Amino acid sequence: MDRIVKGFIVTLFGIATTVLTAAGLVYMELHYDCAIYGFVYAFVLPFGAFISGVVAASGYYFGSRLLSFRPGRGVLLNMVAVSGANFFFIYWLKYQYLTVDGEAIRKWISYPAYLTFTLSHTSVTFDQFTRDTVALGFWGYAYAALQIAGFAFGGYCIYKLVRSAPYCDGCGFYLKLKGKQTRYFERLEKLADCLADFRLTTGRGEFRKAMDEHADAGSKMVDDAKGYSAVVEVHECKGCGKQWFDLHAKQRVNKKWHEIAKLRYSTFSSEKVDALEEMTGAA
Repeated sequence: MDRIVKGFIVTLFGIATTVLTAAGLVYMELHYDCAIYGFVYAFVLPFGAFISGVVAASGYYFGSRLLSFRPGRGVLLNMVAVSGANFFFIYWLKYQYLTVDGEAIRKWISYPAYLTFTLSHTSVTFDQFTRDTVALGFWGYAYAALQIAGFAFGGYCIYKLVRSAPYCDGCGFYLKLKGKQTRYFERLEKLADCLADFRLTTGRGEFRKAMDEHADAGSKMVDDAKGYSAVVEVHECKGCGKQWFDLHAKQRVNKKWHEIAKLRYSTFSSEKVDALEEMTGAA
């Protein structure tokens, strides 16, 4: 299938989820008085719009994975624009369904006038206990711009997610996870040695040996004394069979594992590693 056709179909997926998300948000607002997209933390973090933007743009992700289409900058602009425009679509839907004394407001006022009036009369609640509201006046437009940015950023994050997924440029397929091997360490020095050895051995093209060395470097089981881990994920292209090795280093902080981004390493293999089920260690 032509790349342009795939991009068009992926865009339709994205528009479909955008419309469905907007409809769901408006339904929640009109029937339950809950404007999820309007949730803003400390008046600077539009997390409600961001989450709504991620859900709205999810169609781009699923469409891209389904068609093995890796979006480029053109689709990025499309995703950000559609995600940001969802704000105006939401207000248009409300404009279509709002009534006053049983009469649809669209009979008495145009959409631009309705939008201008609504934004300039935006009120926010600062105290969840007293439920006191404050009218923003002109700052209602800044509040709206913040929400639009939240929607757009949600779309951008979906783009980054689908772009970061392992992909074979030669065959045009996303790679499938075939196996994962995890080893745990008590000291950072041991973790660093493991990573250095893995880089060195894979650099020589000896991927099976690198996996064996990784398996022997640390413990297969985790306990309270082990605060570091090295995880190797192996992905494979269904077209050419090429494998991609992705090494993650993690540190446990307050019982949660956090990736050490600067220590991440990945490479394509020139050697096919079989019997991947032998690589699966503790998660």
